[in-house]
Amino acid sequence: MSDQEELLAEVARYYYSQNLTQAEIGRRMNASRSTVSRMLQQAIEKGIVKITINYPWERDRELEKNLIEKFHLREARVLIGKGRSEEEIRDGMGVLAARLVDAHVKDGSILGISYGRSLASTVAALAPNRKVAVTVVPIIGALGTDTPLIDGPELVRQIAQIYGGDYRYLPVPLLVEDVRTREALVQSAQIHDTLVLARRSSVALLGIGAPAPEVSSMIWSGYLNERELAHMREQGAVGHMCGQFFDREGNVLDVDLNRRAIGIGIKTLQNIETVIAVAGGEAKAEAILGALRGRYLNLLVTDDLAAQRILALASSG
Repeated sequence: MSDQEELLAEVARYYYSQNLTQAEIGRRMNASRSTVSRMLQQAIEKGIVKITINYPWERDRELEKNLIEKFHLREARVLIGKGRSEEEIRDGMGVLAARLVDAHVKDGSILGISYGRSLASTVAALAPNRKVAVTVVPIIGALGTDTPLIDGPELVRQIAQIYGGDYRYLPVPLLVEDVRTREALVQSAQIHDTLVLARRSSVALLGIGAPAPEVSSMIWSGYLNERELAHMREQGAVGHMCGQFFDREGNVLDVDLNRRAIGIGIKTLQNIETVIAVAGGEAKAEAILGALRGRYLNLLVTDDLAAQRILALASSG
């Protein structure tokens, strides 16, 4: 190492290891602050100082670009999983999704929300630096699961509290026993008015479900058993949003179950300006592909393994 490099290393040690200010270093070395600043920059350029940013939630920009181009999305966020656990990946997607939500809500926004673990992670990651006069409203009925923290009513309340906004409840179940019961419920004043408001959402935040046993048991445990889910798969179901099932091409299935779900209806998503869907994992790739083909979202947050599988499935037909 040359004398000049040793001098740069000494300045860098004072600044980065001993936390001295540039002015303090200048006084020690009888140099101006601007000279110290220039020496620190030279130390970086010569490789004497190497700065590493340990950013835990890295994104795959190439996969994001491919998804946007293939499916005409407005935005995509693809988390690099790096072999993390399912829970860690869900938390990472929640951070990315929270940033999107915060970028799109504004005073006067109506934010519609569904349910699920990915959405709970998104809400947990919200940390706005401002208050927003947003109205938060559920877009489907309640799950009534044993884990209320992932259910719509709790998520609605939390988001409204975080932003200092208002919220509405939809005090009905997601699925009822028959179409007649559904029609009676949605005609009642409170339910009707809430659903009308939800259909006017300017931003919607929701997950994408799949009827695969490994990813559906918690969501549908109160409504459908494995035999019924298997029947939905036989009918061509690959995924569900707003409590309604769709096939690989995004077509809504003509089945009784879809007519018994209480919510804004999956087709309404096509009329909402900003629809942010949060879903990851290879097991959900086919469901996400169907939702993309159905044009039920225009902003996607997922992980790299799911994104790779989605693009591969799309290429295979």
